[in-house]
Amino acid sequence: MAHDVIVVGGGIAGCACAEQLAARGSRVLLLERGPLAGGATGRNQGGLLPSPLPACGGLFAEAIAYYEQAEREGEVPFQLRPHGYLLVATDEDSLGRARSHGAALTEAGFPSAEIGTRELLELEPGLSPALAGAVVVEGAYALHPVLAATALAERARRAGAEIVTHTSVRGLLRRGDRVTGVITDDGPKQAGAVVLAAGPWSRSLAQQAGTDIPVFGARGWLVRTAPVADAAFGHTLMQSTWHGSGGLKRQGPPLLDEVSDAARASSGTQVVFSLQPLPSGEVVLGSSSGPALQLDDVRDGEQAVALITAAAARHAPALARTPVRAAWSGVRPMSPDGLPIVGPAPGAPGLWLLSGYGIDGMPLAPGTSRLLAEYLTGARSPAETEPFSPARFA
Repeated sequence: MAHDVIVVGGGIAGCACAEQLAARGSRVLLLERGPLAGGATGRNQGGLLPSPLPACGGLFAEAIAYYEQAEREGEVPFQLRPHGYLLVATDEDSLGRARSHGAALTEAGFPSAEIGTRELLELEPGLSPALAGAVVVEGAYALHPVLAATALAERARRAGAEIVTHTSVRGLLRRGDRVTGVITDDGPKQAGAVVLAAGPWSRSLAQQAGTDIPVFGARGWLVRTAPVADAAFGHTLMQSTWHGSGGLKRQGPPLLDEVSDAARASSGTQVVFSLQPLPSGEVVLGSSSGPALQLDDVRDGEQAVALITAAAARHAPALARTPVRAAWSGVRPMSPDGLPIVGPAPGAPGLWLLSGYGIDGMPLAPGTSRLLAEYLTGARSPAETEPFSPARFA
């Protein structure tokens, strides 16, 4: 058998997984249907924002250390940098949500502090004086997501992994109940195990092995501006309502379980204000979240971009006079409880899952990829009590 493991998907999770497995001595083949980071990885803001979810705190610290090492040792710089992080609030209600979110972050090990409007404007003069205040959060970082995935792919190659792009996986090979490889346009490829790190595309492949995973797509739009002339933003800004009530639930569109749900999907786009400053002086604005019934269908773009730019102008009047340079969307792989799905697929021996990251792929991929590599190579038992186990949905 040519390979021990085939990893399907060349985003940040797939590249990290290939590196972790190859570093442990596995013969790894990574297959990506397009270019590396062509999906959600290459279509996000590049923020590494701490999570208030208890299961994620240690993985965030692990990710920062991992990225620091990758940039230090590699030949592909990807602009990893500490970044200020503000949860901004428009009124007292949203300030209360930001306060709750900040308290959860503090409990998770990321100190936070509430500030009023005057202090907020001293930090970010380009914001509106009508804002009610903000919560300052410590520990955030930013990076260039496409270059980061490229750097991890290079680490995987140096560890011995084979990486093939522009090769679609059409199906899974099976012998009885066991998954034994994949079917590509170039023919079948055998392996001892297959890891699905293909975002929302993972679900249809898993179903071919007789197992179902509740990963669904949520389309998110982003907008990049020209360099901002009237203000230099220095923090990642996030509207305090993005993470849901109390700051503990990762918010996204609901699962579409009924025909009536699908009929309402076109009006289901949610938009909240977010801003990620780039080293060039440009900013990336977001963000939207809406059901993605067809993963390549972008008909909601005009409405989403209009809502994003309107929210940005309300929060930061300096942006109202800033030209828009580009807009794009990506499809995030969402899970029902907001946590990744990592581990062996129920009822399908030989098949492993690495998906469901939602907005947290960049900060959680390194640690969860390590967990999966430990499970798969026998260094760790895939206990059903693990918070990311696919068995929690069985």
